[in-house]
Amino acid sequence: MFHVKPIDPRLLRYARATRFFLAAVVVLGLVGAGLIIAQAMLIAEIVVGAFQHGQGTAGLRTPLLLLAAVAAGRGLVSWLTELAANRASAAVKSELRGRLLERAAGLGPEWLSGQRTGSLVALATRGVDALDDYFARYLPQLGLAVVVPVAVLARIVTEDWVSAATIVVTLP
Repeated sequence: MFHVKPIDPRLLRYARATRFFLAAVVVLGLVGAGLIIAQAMLIAEIVVGAFQHGQGTAGLRTPLLLLAAVAAGRGLVSWLTELAANRASAAVKSELRGRLLERAAGLGPEWLSGQRTGSLVALATRGVDALDDYFARYLPQLGLAVVVPVAVLARIVTEDWVSAATIVVTLP
């Protein structure tokens, strides 16, 4: 059976920029998870305050303002993640292209003359450009898929360990 790893170790070995990027994704993922938890708690506070305690907008002013700030923070974290992803992608592609050119030059003109130059050009351009989605979309989502559920579960444990145990037991 064919098994694909979520992070290709060859890219980590050949592209040093991915190490910084993965660390940035984890940090931004933790910040994003904290903001998601804060948002959920604020929404719960607003709903309970409005419907159970009959508070109006004046009584809910602080949680509403905090909710707006959290929403803005989530937007900022999302933008920073996108920015880091695009910069990491550009750095990785540049490094891989440099290695390809260095390898081709090391093999010499005699080796190059025996190769299909169109294939090498396609590899250096479209082949390396295909990594954009991997670094700009897939890796950030992979980081979030790991970090957010753990952070949410950790928060639930601090409030209600029975609910947390139920979630852990019933997870697929």
